[in-house]
Amino acid sequence: MKHVLLSADGYPSVYSVPDIVADNLEMYCLDFCERWLRESPDAAEYRVDLGACIGFRFNEEDFVKYLNKWIFPDQPSILVETLEIGPKEKIPQKYEDCEWFNF
Repeated sequence: MKHVLLSADGYPSVYSVPDIVADNLEMYCLDFCERWLRESPDAAEYRVDLGACIGFRFNEEDFVKYLNKWIFPDQPSILVETLEIGPKEKIPQKYEDCEWFNF
């Protein structure tokens, strides 16, 4: 398990995820956003009818639920901590080399 940073335009959170997710974080995040949310019947709760189109309402916690339930149920990802830092503040040194994805 490795640490990654995930956010949805808020404070970044540190999660412990399977190594393969950390090593391919962008791929897993984009697959969640671009394929699973749009196509899977299991993602219906995240879809919002906006009249002329369908929108999506989700955050990094929903991505972690997706990993835990559908992708790696035998290697659950867990929240380590949320970093209450502003956009111009530095990531703590112990996490500065972690991959980061903002949804």
